[in-house]
Amino acid sequence: MSKLFDKIYGCEACAAIGNSMGEPVEGWTWQKIEREHGFVDTFLPGDRFEKDQVSPQRFGEDWVYRAYHREPGWTEDGMERYKLVVSAIIKKGGRIAIEDLAREWIEGIDPEKFGYHVGPQDLIIYNLLKGGLPPWEVGRYAKWPGFMGTSKMIVPIGIVNACRPDNAARDALDLARIKDAQGRPIWRNDKFGEDGIVHSSLVWDWGNEVAAAIAAATAEALRPQATVDSIVATALAQIPREGRKDPDTMVAWAREAKGDWKKMRERYTDYFQGQPISNAMEVFSGGLACFILADGQPREAILYAVNFGRDTDCKAYTAGCFAGALRGIGAVPADWVKTVEQAVLTDPYTVSKRTMREEAEGLHRACLNELEKSRTADSELAALEES
Repeated sequence: MSKLFDKIYGCEACAAIGNSMGEPVEGWTWQKIEREHGFVDTFLPGDRFEKDQVSPQRFGEDWVYRAYHREPGWTEDGMERYKLVVSAIIKKGGRIAIEDLAREWIEGIDPEKFGYHVGPQDLIIYNLLKGGLPPWEVGRYAKWPGFMGTSKMIVPIGIVNACRPDNAARDALDLARIKDAQGRPIWRNDKFGEDGIVHSSLVWDWGNEVAAAIAAATAEALRPQATVDSIVATALAQIPREGRKDPDTMVAWAREAKGDWKKMRERYTDYFQGQPISNAMEVFSGGLACFILADGQPREAILYAVNFGRDTDCKAYTAGCFAGALRGIGAVPADWVKTVEQAVLTDPYTVSKRTMREEAEGLHRACLNELEKSRTADSELAALEES
Protein backbone atom coordinates (compact mmCIF):
# COMPACT_ATOMS: atom_id res chain seq x y z
CA MET A 1 0.00 0.00 0.00
CA SER A 2 1.11 3.57 -0.58
CA LYS A 3 2.10 5.76 2.33
CA LEU A 4 -0.98 7.91 1.72
CA PHE A 5 -3.31 4.91 1.84
CA ASP A 6 -1.53 3.64 4.96
CA LYS A 7 -2.25 6.92 6.74
CA ILE A 8 -5.84 7.16 5.49
CA TYR A 9 -6.57 3.60 6.61
CA GLY A 10 -5.01 4.32 10.00
CA CYS A 11 -7.27 7.33 10.43
CA GLU A 12 -10.37 5.41 9.32
CA ALA A 13 -9.67 2.49 11.62
CA CYS A 14 -9.07 4.76 14.62
CA ALA A 15 -12.33 6.61 13.99
CA ALA A 16 -14.28 3.37 14.38
CA ILE A 17 -12.12 2.05 17.21
CA GLY A 18 -12.33 5.23 19.28
CA ASN A 19 -16.09 5.50 18.87
CA SER A 20 -16.70 1.84 19.61
CA MET A 21 -14.37 1.47 22.58
CA GLY A 22 -15.48 4.73 24.18
CA GLU A 23 -19.25 4.38 23.72
CA PRO A 24 -20.02 1.85 26.52
CA VAL A 25 -18.54 4.17 29.17
CA GLU A 26 -19.72 7.47 27.65
CA GLY A 27 -20.86 9.88 30.35
CA TRP A 28 -19.10 8.01 33.16
CA THR A 29 -16.67 9.66 35.52
CA TRP A 30 -13.14 8.29 35.48
CA GLN A 31 -13.73 7.10 39.05
CA LYS A 32 -16.68 4.96 37.90
CA ILE A 33 -14.68 3.57 35.00
CA GLU A 34 -11.91 2.49 37.38
CA ARG A 35 -14.42 1.04 39.84
CA GLU A 36 -16.32 -0.96 37.21
CA HIS A 37 -13.55 -1.94 34.77
CA GLY A 38 -10.18 -0.95 36.21
CA PHE A 39 -8.74 0.17 32.88
CA VAL A 40 -10.74 -0.13 29.67
CA ASP A 41 -8.49 -1.50 26.94
CA THR A 42 -10.89 -3.66 24.96
CA PHE A 43 -14.27 -3.55 23.25
CA LEU A 44 -17.26 -4.01 25.51
CA PRO A 45 -20.79 -5.15 24.64
CA GLY A 46 -23.76 -3.34 26.10
CA ASP A 47 -27.53 -3.21 26.27
CA ARG A 48 -29.09 0.11 25.34
CA PHE A 49 -32.01 0.39 27.78
CA GLU A 50 -34.30 -2.41 28.95
CA LYS A 51 -37.21 -1.03 26.91
CA ASP A 52 -37.75 1.74 24.37
CA GLN A 53 -37.46 5.23 25.84
CA VAL A 54 -39.81 7.97 24.62
CA SER A 55 -38.81 11.63 24.87
CA PRO A 56 -41.87 13.88 24.39
CA GLN A 57 -41.37 16.78 21.97
CA ARG A 58 -43.35 20.00 21.97
CA PHE A 59 -43.31 20.18 18.16
CA GLY A 60 -43.22 17.21 15.81
CA GLU A 61 -43.15 13.53 16.62
CA ASP A 62 -41.78 12.24 19.91
CA TRP A 63 -38.26 10.88 19.98
CA VAL A 64 -37.89 7.13 20.52
CA TYR A 65 -34.63 5.67 21.76
CA ARG A 66 -34.68 1.96 20.95
CA ALA A 67 -33.73 -0.75 23.39
CA TYR A 68 -31.23 -3.07 21.72
CA HIS A 69 -28.04 -5.01 22.29
CA ARG A 70 -24.77 -3.59 21.02
CA GLU A 71 -22.07 -6.07 20.05
CA PRO A 72 -18.38 -5.31 20.72
CA GLY A 73 -17.05 -3.20 17.84
CA TRP A 74 -20.36 -1.62 16.87
CA THR A 75 -20.28 2.17 16.82
CA GLU A 76 -22.84 4.93 17.53
CA ASP A 77 -24.64 7.98 16.12
CA GLY A 78 -21.53 10.06 15.48
CA MET A 79 -20.01 7.34 13.34
CA GLU A 80 -23.24 7.06 11.33
CA ARG A 81 -22.99 10.75 10.34
CA TYR A 82 -19.32 10.11 9.57
CA LYS A 83 -20.28 7.28 7.21
CA LEU A 84 -22.77 9.51 5.39
CA VAL A 85 -19.96 11.98 4.68
CA VAL A 86 -17.71 9.15 3.47
CA SER A 87 -20.46 7.85 1.16
CA ALA A 88 -21.01 11.30 -0.33
CA ILE A 89 -17.26 11.69 -1.00
CA ILE A 90 -16.97 8.25 -2.59
CA LYS A 91 -20.01 8.81 -4.81
CA LYS A 92 -18.71 12.17 -6.02
CA GLY A 93 -15.12 10.99 -6.24
CA GLY A 94 -13.69 14.03 -4.50
CA ARG A 95 -14.47 17.07 -2.35
CA ILE A 96 -18.14 17.61 -1.57
CA ALA A 97 -20.40 20.56 -0.88
CA ILE A 98 -23.26 20.73 1.58
CA GLU A 99 -25.78 19.86 -1.15
CA ASP A 100 -23.97 16.55 -1.76
CA LEU A 101 -24.14 15.71 1.92
CA ALA A 102 -27.82 16.64 2.09
CA ARG A 103 -28.59 14.20 -0.74
CA GLU A 104 -26.75 11.45 1.11
CA TRP A 105 -28.79 12.08 4.27
CA ILE A 106 -32.00 11.71 2.28
CA GLU A 107 -30.89 8.70 0.24
CA GLY A 108 -28.64 6.91 2.72
CA ILE A 109 -30.76 6.82 5.89
CA ASP A 110 -33.49 4.24 6.38
CA PRO A 111 -36.15 6.08 8.46
CA GLU A 112 -36.92 2.81 10.27
CA LYS A 113 -33.44 2.91 11.83
CA PHE A 114 -33.85 6.18 13.69
CA GLY A 115 -33.48 5.56 17.40
CA TYR A 116 -30.86 2.83 17.04
CA HIS A 117 -27.40 4.01 15.97
CA VAL A 118 -28.81 7.04 14.18
CA GLY A 119 -30.17 9.19 16.99
CA PRO A 120 -33.76 10.43 17.00
CA GLN A 121 -32.39 13.99 17.19
CA ASP A 122 -31.14 13.52 13.62
CA LEU A 123 -34.74 12.94 12.51
CA ILE A 124 -35.13 16.73 12.66
CA ILE A 125 -32.37 17.23 10.10
CA TYR A 126 -33.71 14.42 7.93
CA ASN A 127 -37.27 15.78 7.92
CA LEU A 128 -36.18 19.34 7.18
CA LEU A 129 -34.08 18.17 4.24
CA LYS A 130 -36.90 15.96 2.96
CA GLY A 131 -39.24 18.94 3.28
CA GLY A 132 -37.02 21.03 1.01
CA LEU A 133 -35.34 23.42 3.46
CA PRO A 134 -31.97 24.49 2.02
CA PRO A 135 -29.29 22.43 3.78
CA TRP A 136 -27.30 25.51 4.81
CA GLU A 137 -30.33 26.62 6.89
CA VAL A 138 -31.00 23.27 8.56
CA GLY A 139 -28.37 23.57 11.28
CA ARG A 140 -30.19 26.53 12.79
CA TYR A 141 -32.95 24.16 13.90
CA ALA A 142 -30.92 21.09 14.89
CA LYS A 143 -30.80 20.01 18.51
CA TRP A 144 -27.88 20.56 20.87
CA PRO A 145 -26.01 23.44 19.23
CA GLY A 146 -22.35 23.70 20.02
CA PHE A 147 -22.01 20.04 20.89
CA MET A 148 -19.60 17.54 19.38
CA GLY A 149 -22.12 15.92 17.05
CA THR A 150 -21.11 18.22 14.20
CA SER A 151 -17.40 17.45 14.44
CA LYS A 152 -18.02 13.70 14.75
CA MET A 153 -18.78 13.57 11.02
CA ILE A 154 -16.00 15.82 9.77
CA VAL A 155 -12.71 13.86 9.68
CA PRO A 156 -13.35 12.52 6.13
CA ILE A 157 -13.31 16.14 4.96
CA GLY A 158 -9.75 16.37 6.25
CA ILE A 159 -8.89 13.13 4.48
CA VAL A 160 -10.19 14.15 1.03
CA ASN A 161 -8.26 17.40 1.46
CA ALA A 162 -5.06 15.57 2.45
CA CYS A 163 -2.10 17.94 2.91
CA ARG A 164 -4.36 20.99 2.37
CA PRO A 165 -5.55 22.15 5.81
CA ASP A 166 -6.81 25.43 4.33
CA ASN A 167 -9.21 23.66 1.97
CA ALA A 168 -10.25 21.23 4.69
CA ALA A 169 -11.20 24.06 7.07
CA ARG A 170 -13.24 25.87 4.39
CA ASP A 171 -15.09 22.71 3.38
CA ALA A 172 -15.80 21.85 7.02
CA LEU A 173 -17.31 25.27 7.72
CA ASP A 174 -19.60 24.77 4.72
CA LEU A 175 -20.72 21.24 5.59
CA ALA A 176 -21.09 21.87 9.32
CA ARG A 177 -24.08 24.11 8.63
CA ILE A 178 -26.21 21.00 8.13
CA LYS A 179 -25.84 20.28 11.86
CA ASP A 180 -24.99 23.57 13.57
CA ALA A 181 -24.91 27.37 13.21
CA GLN A 182 -22.28 29.92 14.17
CA GLY A 183 -22.50 32.88 16.47
CA ARG A 184 -25.00 31.72 19.10
CA PRO A 185 -24.65 31.85 22.88
CA ILE A 186 -25.67 28.40 24.14
CA TRP A 187 -25.66 28.77 27.92
CA ARG A 188 -24.64 31.07 30.74
CA ASN A 189 -21.77 30.01 32.95
CA ASP A 190 -22.15 31.22 36.54
CA LYS A 191 -19.25 30.73 38.95
CA PHE A 192 -18.52 32.00 42.45
CA GLY A 193 -15.30 33.93 42.56
CA GLU A 194 -12.89 34.13 45.47
CA ASP A 195 -14.46 37.51 46.20
CA GLY A 196 -17.77 35.77 46.96
CA ILE A 197 -19.46 37.31 43.93
CA VAL A 198 -21.13 35.31 41.16
CA HIS A 199 -19.34 35.96 37.87
CA SER A 200 -21.40 35.25 34.76
CA SER A 201 -20.23 34.74 31.22
CA LEU A 202 -21.85 33.47 28.03
CA VAL A 203 -20.61 30.23 26.50
CA TRP A 204 -20.73 30.52 22.74
CA ASP A 205 -21.38 27.96 20.04
CA TRP A 206 -17.99 26.98 18.62
CA GLY A 207 -19.28 23.79 16.97
CA ASN A 208 -18.50 24.81 13.41
CA GLU A 209 -15.08 26.24 14.25
CA VAL A 210 -14.17 23.03 16.07
CA ALA A 211 -15.26 21.09 12.99
CA ALA A 212 -12.92 23.24 10.88
CA ALA A 213 -10.11 22.66 13.37
CA ILE A 214 -10.51 18.87 13.34
CA ALA A 215 -10.72 18.72 9.53
CA ALA A 216 -7.67 20.95 9.10
CA ALA A 217 -5.65 18.99 11.66
CA THR A 218 -6.52 15.72 9.91
CA ALA A 219 -5.35 17.13 6.56
CA GLU A 220 -2.13 18.25 8.26
CA ALA A 221 -1.63 14.84 9.87
CA LEU A 222 -1.60 13.23 6.41
CA ARG A 223 1.36 15.36 5.30
CA PRO A 224 4.60 13.34 5.08
CA GLN A 225 6.47 15.79 7.36
CA ALA A 226 3.65 16.23 9.91
CA THR A 227 4.47 16.14 13.63
CA VAL A 228 2.44 16.19 16.82
CA ASP A 229 3.26 19.89 17.23
CA SER A 230 2.34 20.81 13.63
CA ILE A 231 -1.02 19.03 13.95
CA VAL A 232 -1.83 20.78 17.23
CA ALA A 233 -0.79 24.17 15.82
CA THR A 234 -2.92 23.64 12.71
CA ALA A 235 -5.94 22.73 14.82
CA LEU A 236 -5.58 25.71 17.16
CA ALA A 237 -5.14 28.12 14.25
CA GLN A 238 -8.77 27.53 13.24
CA ILE A 239 -10.15 28.68 16.61
CA PRO A 240 -10.76 32.44 16.98
CA ARG A 241 -8.82 34.21 19.70
CA GLU A 242 -11.83 34.62 21.98
CA GLY A 243 -12.47 30.86 21.93
CA ARG A 244 -8.94 29.71 22.68
CA LYS A 245 -8.97 29.62 26.49
CA ASP A 246 -10.00 25.97 26.92
CA PRO A 247 -7.83 24.36 24.22
CA ASP A 248 -4.81 26.52 25.05
CA THR A 249 -5.12 25.53 28.71
CA MET A 250 -5.46 21.80 27.98
CA VAL A 251 -2.57 21.82 25.50
CA ALA A 252 -0.30 23.60 27.99
CA TRP A 253 -1.25 21.21 30.80
CA ALA A 254 -0.74 18.15 28.60
CA ARG A 255 2.75 19.31 27.69
CA GLU A 256 3.54 19.98 31.34
CA ALA A 257 2.28 16.51 32.30
CA LYS A 258 4.95 14.84 30.14
CA GLY A 259 2.90 11.68 29.63
CA ASP A 260 1.42 11.50 33.15
CA TRP A 261 -2.11 10.95 31.83
CA LYS A 262 -3.66 10.24 35.24
CA LYS A 263 -2.54 13.58 36.62
CA MET A 264 -3.84 15.28 33.50
CA ARG A 265 -7.14 13.42 33.80
CA GLU A 266 -7.74 14.85 37.25
CA ARG A 267 -6.95 18.42 36.19
CA TYR A 268 -9.16 18.04 33.11
CA THR A 269 -12.10 16.73 35.15
CA ASP A 270 -11.85 19.51 37.72
CA TYR A 271 -11.60 22.17 35.01
CA PHE A 272 -14.77 21.12 33.17
CA GLN A 273 -16.77 20.01 36.21
CA GLY A 274 -20.40 21.15 35.99
CA GLN A 275 -20.37 21.80 32.24
CA PRO A 276 -22.15 19.69 29.59
CA ILE A 277 -19.82 16.82 28.72
CA SER A 278 -20.40 16.97 24.95
CA ASN A 279 -19.59 20.65 24.40
CA ALA A 280 -17.48 20.66 21.23
CA MET A 281 -14.77 22.88 22.70
CA GLU A 282 -14.29 20.61 25.71
CA VAL A 283 -14.09 17.45 23.62
CA PHE A 284 -11.71 19.08 21.14
CA SER A 285 -9.50 20.34 23.99
CA GLY A 286 -9.49 16.95 25.72
CA GLY A 287 -8.79 15.13 22.46
CA LEU A 288 -5.78 17.34 21.78
CA ALA A 289 -4.54 16.70 25.33
CA CYS A 290 -4.76 12.91 24.92
CA PHE A 291 -3.04 13.12 21.53
CA ILE A 292 -0.15 15.08 23.07
CA LEU A 293 0.09 12.82 26.14
CA ALA A 294 0.38 9.82 23.82
CA ASP A 295 3.00 11.51 21.62
CA GLY A 296 0.71 10.80 18.68
CA GLN A 297 0.64 7.01 19.16
CA PRO A 298 -2.82 5.62 18.27
CA ARG A 299 -3.10 2.95 20.95
CA GLU A 300 -2.23 5.25 23.84
CA ALA A 301 -4.19 8.21 22.46
CA ILE A 302 -7.39 6.13 22.29
CA LEU A 303 -6.90 4.44 25.66
CA TYR A 304 -6.17 7.67 27.51
CA ALA A 305 -9.28 9.27 26.02
CA VAL A 306 -11.51 6.29 26.85
CA ASN A 307 -10.31 6.25 30.45
CA PHE A 308 -10.49 10.03 30.93
CA GLY A 309 -14.23 9.85 31.57
CA ARG A 310 -16.98 12.27 30.47
CA ASP A 311 -17.56 12.15 26.67
CA THR A 312 -15.21 9.23 26.13
CA ASP A 313 -16.11 8.15 22.60
CA CYS A 314 -15.84 11.68 21.19
CA LYS A 315 -12.44 12.29 22.78
CA ALA A 316 -11.17 8.89 21.62
CA TYR A 317 -12.36 9.65 18.10
CA THR A 318 -10.59 13.02 18.05
CA ALA A 319 -7.29 11.86 19.53
CA GLY A 320 -7.40 8.55 17.64
CA CYS A 321 -8.04 10.05 14.20
CA PHE A 322 -5.15 12.49 14.53
CA ALA A 323 -2.85 9.69 15.71
CA GLY A 324 -4.00 7.20 13.08
CA ALA A 325 -3.48 9.71 10.30
CA LEU A 326 -0.05 10.63 11.64
CA ARG A 327 1.32 7.12 12.30
CA GLY A 328 -0.61 4.98 9.80
CA ILE A 329 -2.39 1.64 10.05
CA GLY A 330 0.78 -0.19 11.07
CA ALA A 331 0.73 1.62 14.43
CA VAL A 332 -2.86 0.56 15.20
CA PRO A 333 -3.23 -2.74 17.11
CA ALA A 334 -4.15 -5.38 14.52
CA ASP A 335 -6.68 -7.11 16.79
CA TRP A 336 -8.54 -3.82 17.24
CA VAL A 337 -8.69 -3.31 13.48
CA LYS A 338 -9.97 -6.86 13.00
CA THR A 339 -12.72 -6.32 15.58
CA VAL A 340 -14.21 -3.22 13.94
CA GLU A 341 -13.77 -4.64 10.42
CA GLN A 342 -15.77 -7.74 11.34
CA ALA A 343 -18.31 -5.94 13.53
CA VAL A 344 -19.69 -3.76 10.73
CA LEU A 345 -20.62 -6.88 8.75
CA THR A 346 -22.96 -8.06 11.52
CA ASP A 347 -24.46 -4.66 12.30
CA PRO A 348 -28.11 -4.40 11.13
CA TYR A 349 -28.53 -0.77 12.19
CA THR A 350 -25.72 1.01 10.36
CA VAL A 351 -26.21 3.29 7.33
CA SER A 352 -23.29 1.62 5.52
CA LYS A 353 -21.85 -1.89 5.45
CA ARG A 354 -18.49 -0.73 4.08
CA THR A 355 -15.57 -1.91 6.16
CA MET A 356 -13.01 0.62 7.30
CA ARG A 357 -10.62 -0.66 4.65
CA GLU A 358 -13.25 -0.23 1.93
CA GLU A 359 -13.93 3.30 3.14
CA ALA A 360 -10.19 4.01 3.11
CA GLU A 361 -9.94 2.71 -0.45
CA GLY A 362 -12.76 4.99 -1.60
CA LEU A 363 -11.30 8.01 0.17
CA HIS A 364 -7.87 7.23 -1.27
CA ARG A 365 -9.32 7.26 -4.80
CA ALA A 366 -11.03 10.57 -4.06
CA CYS A 367 -7.70 12.01 -2.84
CA LEU A 368 -5.98 10.93 -6.05
CA ASN A 369 -8.75 12.55 -8.10
CA GLU A 370 -8.19 15.80 -6.24
CA LEU A 371 -4.45 15.44 -6.83
CA GLU A 372 -5.03 15.13 -10.57
CA LYS A 373 -7.24 18.23 -10.57
CA SER A 374 -4.51 20.16 -8.78
CA ARG A 375 -1.85 19.01 -11.22
CA THR A 376 -4.00 20.02 -14.18
CA ALA A 377 -4.71 23.44 -12.69
CA ASP A 378 -1.02 23.97 -11.86
CA SER A 379 0.10 23.11 -15.40
CA GLU A 380 -2.55 25.36 -16.94
CA LEU A 381 -1.59 28.21 -14.63
CA ALA A 382 2.07 27.74 -15.52
CA ALA A 383 1.22 27.75 -19.23
CA LEU A 384 -0.70 31.02 -18.83
CA GLU A 385 2.20 32.60 -16.99
CA GLU A 386 4.70 31.52 -19.64
CA SER A 387 2.60 32.61 -22.63
